[in-house]
Amino acid sequence: MAELLDIFKALGDETRLRMLRAVEIAELSVAELVGVLKLPQSSVSRHLKPLRDAGLLEARREGTSVYYRRGPAFEEEGFARFLSEKLGALRGAGRDRAAVDRALEQRRKESTKFFDEIAGRYNTLTEPGGGWRALAAALAAGFSGQSVADIGCGEGDLTLMLARFARSVTAVDLSPQMLRVVQERAAEAGVSKRVITAKGDIEKIPLKAGSADAVFVSQVLHHAARPEKALAEVARVLKPGGRLILLDLAHHEQEWVRDEWADQWLGFDHAELRRWLRGAGFTVEILETLPGTAPEFSVLLAAARKKNG
Repeated sequence: MAELLDIFKALGDETRLRMLRAVEIAELSVAELVGVLKLPQSSVSRHLKPLRDAGLLEARREGTSVYYRRGPAFEEEGFARFLSEKLGALRGAGRDRAAVDRALEQRRKESTKFFDEIAGRYNTLTEPGGGWRALAAALAAGFSGQSVADIGCGEGDLTLMLARFARSVTAVDLSPQMLRVVQERAAEAGVSKRVITAKGDIEKIPLKAGSADAVFVSQVLHHAARPEKALAEVARVLKPGGRLILLDLAHHEQEWVRDEWADQWLGFDHAELRRWLRGAGFTVEILETLPGTAPEFSVLLAAARKKNG
């Protein structure tokens, strides 16, 4: 009863209801909530506490940044559905959704700006957690004759490797400059007929549903604003039984990558990634940690198959 009273007390404020609506759309930092709600940080922090204490919100800390998402109180399916419907009917809900969308778009713009600036010299930088040993492990199964997508293709190293034997490879990236580099390299390598480039975001992949036999997501998920949504989008474009090969950073504490590499997440742990994959409709076949190219970083390798039906 005490827990129920805490929930009702926490819900008895319009600002807190707006906060719940905002984090239902996407996990947001305190600074982003300040921008969405147009309130001082002190007011936002004051309203966050009762929501957190009631289990309506939970915090995730990465370095000095704190992000908020729906809490365990939403695990009750009926309650979550009821509250979501009511939150969607709030006065100004459309305005708040637009503000959340702008905050997410700003994240994407920052990532795009970074990759546009380094296009053509990407390989001169030390990429945390990547490297050919990890890519070779991901390619071990072989994708001869298949339709493959390389999401977040960068300068196309993986795209070009796949294009040697795949029927077609669609290289997707937010940066037009990166895609131009891929086109030039594909022409030089003599595989341009099998390489298709497409500008797009991992949360909105420019491919038809059920069009890919396999999707590679290499060192890009930590740039996504909403990894859960990104993995659901990957599942959408895969054929039933299609495979996802994912390489990303294992969880780390190197916060400098936010500024120097435009990372939004400091890697991922096994339990979190496994939960997201299952939620997106995948059967997880492989989930391992591999050595990275620097001692501070390890790589997560995941191989998963989209369920049939």
